[in-house]
Amino acid sequence: MSKHSNQSILEGRGRFFGGTAVMVAVIFVLAACGSKPTEPGRRFHLHGKVAAVHVNEGYAEIDHDAIPGFMDAMTMPYHVPDSRALASLAPGDEITADVVVTDTDTHLENIVTVKRATKPDPAASSDFHMPQRGDTVPDFVLVDQNGRQIHLRSFRGKLLFLTFIYTRCPFADFCPKVSNSFAQIYAAVSKQPELASKIRLLSVSFDPAHDTPSVLRTYAASFQGVTGTARPFNRWDFATAPRKELPAMAKFFGLYYNAQNGQIIHSMSTSLISPDGKILYWFHDNDWQPSELVSDAAKALADAQQVSRSKARA
Repeated sequence: MSKHSNQSILEGRGRFFGGTAVMVAVIFVLAACGSKPTEPGRRFHLHGKVAAVHVNEGYAEIDHDAIPGFMDAMTMPYHVPDSRALASLAPGDEITADVVVTDTDTHLENIVTVKRATKPDPAASSDFHMPQRGDTVPDFVLVDQNGRQIHLRSFRGKLLFLTFIYTRCPFADFCPKVSNSFAQIYAAVSKQPELASKIRLLSVSFDPAHDTPSVLRTYAASFQGVTGTARPFNRWDFATAPRKELPAMAKFFGLYYNAQNGQIIHSMSTSLISPDGKILYWFHDNDWQPSELVSDAAKALADAQQVSRSKARA
């Protein structure tokens, strides 16, 4: 499996940790710690790591890079008005965001988790669920690229790769990267007949209003250069989660999503699900390699066959 490493999020940086009066702290730091005068309503791009999350107080401490035209690299407390976005963060998460300076405060909007901490802190939010190995996947109902209603139980008996995307995603390192990785898995499995009949892939959109069946079919065809086909649906399905089903499905798979300014801010979630419908592996980032997941799938199937043979001999 992928190996992840974390460097200290406070190494070599200035430090400032706010208390409960976070706005006073922010105003003080903006005035005294290398920031530059700016007009209210301005936006600046932030990149950094989460040092601490204070859900009840409504802010997070971010160890960020220098923000051109605004302030030097340092650790700062930032108000986060979107409570769901705040609750989805965990210490060690790498993020990007907009720093918004208004007449009354300085806060973060459009938070994107670029990379989850190696061990996300489930205590960061009572709504955050990390799928665990052995968890039984609920029988969620979806609508596939042909407009047909499908159930997750219909994939029982196969090893299922499941990920979440939306077709309009503008971030190359997010949905496009994961979808391209799935295309590589599809291509690799196609060359291994012993695996091809036992593996399925499923990309689930959390943008049901836009990602209609026809849009999903067009999206699938865009990976023809990797898969070798415009219709990979013999092993790779594309589907949307209906609005009623989406919140529960997102919660189970540890997915955060939120529409902001015509764009969906979201986290990553990819799972490998066993033929009996249980979580084998879950990834909260996109650092995994397609070849590694194919190897994991082959091993999981071999282990399952061994268990089956043992039961047959018993």
